Amino acid sequence: MESRSPFEKSAGIASEPEKTEQAQSAADGTPALRRSLLAAFLILMLFIFLLSQRPDRYWLSAMALLFVLLTETTLSLRDLRQKAHQQDQQLSTLSAISQAMQNAAQLDEILIAIQQRVRQQLGVDNFYVALYDEPNNQIWYPIAVKSGQIVYWTVRPLANRLTDRVILERRAILLPEQAHQELKRIGLPLGEEPLSAWMGVPLLMGNRVLGCLAVFSYSPFTSFTHEDLEFLQTLAGQVAVAVQNRLLSEQIQQSEQRIQKMALQSHQRELMTETLVHDLRSPIGTVLSALEVIAATVEKEESPPKDILRRAVEIAQQGTNRLLKLTDRVLEITRMEESGVELDKQAINVSEWMLAIFQEYQPRCAAEQLAFHLHLESNLPILVGDEEKLTRVLHNLLDNALNFTPRSGEIRLRAFAPQADQLIVQVDDSGPGIPPAEREKVFERFYQVAGQVAKQRGSGLGLTFCKLVVQAHGGDIWAESSPEGGCRMVIQLPVQPLATTSTLPESPIGG
Repeated sequence: MESRSPFEKSAGIASEPEKTEQAQSAADGTPALRRSLLAAFLILMLFIFLLSQRPDRYWLSAMALLFVLLTETTLSLRDLRQKAHQQDQQLSTLSAISQAMQNAAQLDEILIAIQQRVRQQLGVDNFYVALYDEPNNQIWYPIAVKSGQIVYWTVRPLANRLTDRVILERRAILLPEQAHQELKRIGLPLGEEPLSAWMGVPLLMGNRVLGCLAVFSYSPFTSFTHEDLEFLQTLAGQVAVAVQNRLLSEQIQQSEQRIQKMALQSHQRELMTETLVHDLRSPIGTVLSALEVIAATVEKEESPPKDILRRAVEIAQQGTNRLLKLTDRVLEITRMEESGVELDKQAINVSEWMLAIFQEYQPRCAAEQLAFHLHLESNLPILVGDEEKLTRVLHNLLDNALNFTPRSGEIRLRAFAPQADQLIVQVDDSGPGIPPAEREKVFERFYQVAGQVAKQRGSGLGLTFCKLVVQAHGGDIWAESSPEGGCRMVIQLPVQPLATTSTLPESPIGG
């Protein structure tokens, strides 16, 4: 005979022989009833015969025995009806859950459907599924229902609890009644409320344990049976399939995301190479042309004109500076992405800062025949940030607006504070705008909107720089449509209340 630990016996863990005996007993119910009816019929016929011989002596005894047999037969029929009804309910529940698993795409929907059926079948409103994160040795709960309400339990490390024992021992545990006293006796943690009944079964998929399915009750009138435990074990198989499908789906999604990320990185590298080759070819060609002019002039004339040489040298220097500038930008963006943005924060008077930028760009806009407008809200807050880098951010945005706005267009620079702790800066233009599908992509390195005509070809690094700097200040930047039909670039920055600007704190890590 199989031996079991004291805990298994006290916790009501059904061993395999016991389960077999219970199943055999249920299966033999109908033949036993047939034998009882046959015996009753034979005894009844015997007493009818005896009554025909000596009716006075056997009448009372025959009636009493007949009553006993009829009572036993009636009780047996009632028990069989109850078992049949219970089995019908279980089959209906399992069928409904299977249907829910086919129709529901999300694990949460499947678990909620299972919880509702458990409540109908077992009459309890306390249910949870605990999943085992084996690599991190943790337990987490995709669903937990207490007193009919969904509750959210935090991830916890594996411990010495009923749920954890079910998972580690891969065995069902049944505490049919007085569960609180049983937990206290065997030294397991007690809950905030006295637990009346508890049962849990492992979620198994092959040789792997996925977690635990458990129901419990605080009502002293609730008692779980071995039939309830068997029903929960059957249900656990379907839950395990749903969980396994969810895990496989997540793995597939993660693999697809990795593939997409790798493809995007590959595309970005190709785009970066193409852009660099294109941007480097022009200044290199300029330098080579200038050097050829110098070489040809020196070779043809003994005393070459200084003005020709001087102009050729200037052209070569300009091309070289363009090369250095592009190289510096690429290195700067790479350093900022890898190591973060170093900020030299100080108090900035927003009105004075914006006015200085407006006066700097006003002559350039006039030369391009563009109207340039500045709108500053009164009483703008003090901004704490790196003025040099934030100025470069606005320069990049205004340069883009100049580059894409046709003649006779207009550019607007605006600043306002919708809240006491927030500053909004907007740069609007009347250019072609940015398609909605590409408004996020324009902040990627070297990305340029296809099909748009610009006055000058950019490097594709300006908006990347803007995003890195703004995010380092704890803000955000995005593109949207301008009311006038062009593009609006929006910068959102956090600010400190004016009353605290006299003692501005220093950032311990530079933002």
